[in-house]
Amino acid sequence: MINRPRFRAFFVSIPFLLLLLTSCASWLPAAHRQDVVQGNEIKREMLDKLHVGMKKSEITAIIGNPTLKDPFHADRWDYIYRLAPGRQPATQSRLTLYFEGDTLVKIDASEYLDPEAAAEEE
Repeated sequence: MINRPRFRAFFVSIPFLLLLLTSCASWLPAAHRQDVVQGNEIKREMLDKLHVGMKKSEITAIIGNPTLKDPFHADRWDYIYRLAPGRQPATQSRLTLYFEGDTLVKIDASEYLDPEAAAEEE
């Protein structure tokens, strides 16, 4: 037959032990976090090939389709790249191309960050 007071004490002590174990979880090793890469990775060599006067088809052959193609601004393509490496802060790069018709008229690389240079900083 089961000794009821001991049985009850055993089940009462389980939540207490679990609480104690989770409160001391800081000594446990941290879980691995996957690197998260989103968008178009545009390297410096690819950006250097772009110049005013190029056609949209030439640009997509070099750096691919844009991440963001806004239907309300058909004359603008945005290439966004975001890297969140594990537990480190995320970095983001943005390249914006402006068109008149099918021709590139302006390259805005003010928020561009070379992904290889960003990887070396980490």
